[in-house]
Amino acid sequence: MTFSSGVVAYGIVEHSMEASVGGGLAGLAASAMLTLAKIRVWTVDTKAERQQLEEATRRAHDTHTRYVAAEGALTEEHRRRVRDLEGERAACLQQVEAAKAALDERYEAQRETLIIESMQTGIKLYLAGLLNAPATAAPEAKIVAFPGQQQQAARARAIAHPADQATEAARDREVGRP
Repeated sequence: MTFSSGVVAYGIVEHSMEASVGGGLAGLAASAMLTLAKIRVWTVDTKAERQQLEEATRRAHDTHTRYVAAEGALTEEHRRRVRDLEGERAACLQQVEAAKAALDERYEAQRETLIIESMQTGIKLYLAGLLNAPATAAPEAKIVAFPGQQQQAARARAIAHPADQATEAARDREVGRP
């Protein structure tokens, strides 16, 4: 940069236009090269981004490690609870079996007494007449015919038994009334 400034100053002192323009252009070219070099450093230098990436990767790895540890703890807690439930189930089954055995023993001890009492009760009920079948016969069913069928039924009965026509007609009137 100082060289181009010197050329421009020499051109001014010597009244040489070519030297002044050449020194200025050389200065512009040098400053453009310095600017481009600085821009390249800004665009190509990724130290800060690499540090951010490394930090994010480390945080993700730490999160993953915590997740795996939590998953292991959760799995172990589940296994412990399953073992506890299996133990409680076995204890409950033993209690139920013991209670069943006690009830079976108690029933067997009272079985003969229960059989005797039930037989005595049955005999008492039989002797009292409470176990006998009812002696009354069921009432005879009456057939209700539709209005059109009443006339056909009366004709059929009249043909079969002409002497019973009057009795049948009276019975048909009773059945036909609501």
